[in-house]
Order: sequence, then structure tokens, then C-alpha cells
Amino acid sequence: MEVSIEDINSSDVAVLHEWEMDEKLQVQTGVDVPRTYEQFLKAYEAYFNGEKPNLFMKAVVLDGRLIGKLELFRTPERDFIGMVIAEKRNCGVGTEALQLFLEEIYILFGMENVFAEVYEDNQGSLRFFEKNGFVPTGEVTEEWFRGKIRPLVTLKKELK
Repeated sequence: MEVSIEDINSSDVAVLHEWEMDEKLQVQTGVDVPRTYEQFLKAYEAYFNGEKPNLFMKAVVLDGRLIGKLELFRTPERDFIGMVIAEKRNCGVGTEALQLFLEEIYILFGMENVFAEVYEDNQGSLRFFEKNGFVPTGEVTEEWFRGKIRPLVTLKKELK
């Protein structure tokens, strides 16, 4: 089982859009209204064309197959990490991919820490990030999701 992180490219977009259309992944990742394929493609084309300089993404590849994605969204105040593992959960693949990504973004950007925001009701993701050294900051924001308030927990990991 070989895990790698690779540049996301245009041939990955169809699979990534399938994940956005998956109801379970929508709830876990907070996709309130999924985008059409055309909207999704346009957003990724903007990324590929360098029009989203605050966003850095990698594909999670297992034995040559796309199974997830990692992204870093940079703001002047904080750097946020996002992650989707669509297949092969709970077998160490996510942890391995996350460690590779954290090493890469530390080398590329030299940041001292990174933050993750996870829905309070997504206990699997909260456990995953905590197991990988992310600590809750105590900050909880409320987001509107599908007609209800949904608490979002902020976690932080020191990289230095």
C-alpha cells in the first residue's frame, strides 16, 4: 500500500466532482448546495490558471489511484487545512497523506502552525485531527447548514 500526494490536475476533476455529489461527504465537509459540473470545473480551472494564489492543493493517491485531496487555504491571519479521504478510511492512509502534506507545506511556506475547522457533529474527523496532533483552540463558530445552525470547532497544530 503506497500513499503519495501529487499535484491535482484536470484529469482529476471528474472524480473530485463525484465526491462533491456524494451525500455523506457533503454533510461531513459542509457542502450545503453542491455545484454543477460546469461550476466545479470553472473553479478548478481558476486554480490551475493561478487565479487562487491563497489555495494550495494536493491529490491523495493510493497505489496509483486518486482517493482523496488535501488543501491549504492561506489568509493573512491563519492557514487552514482541509482534507477529504473518499475511500480507504481508518487504515492509516489519511494519517500518512496528512504527514506528507504537513511536511511539504512547512518546507514551501515556512508556517509555524496550521488550523483545521471541523463540524462538532463529525466525530470521526475530530478524532482524526486530534490523533494527528491537532488541539482544539476552544473557538467554536456557528455556521448555517441546510436550515440549521451547525457548530464548527477550530483545531491547531504546531509545525515548527
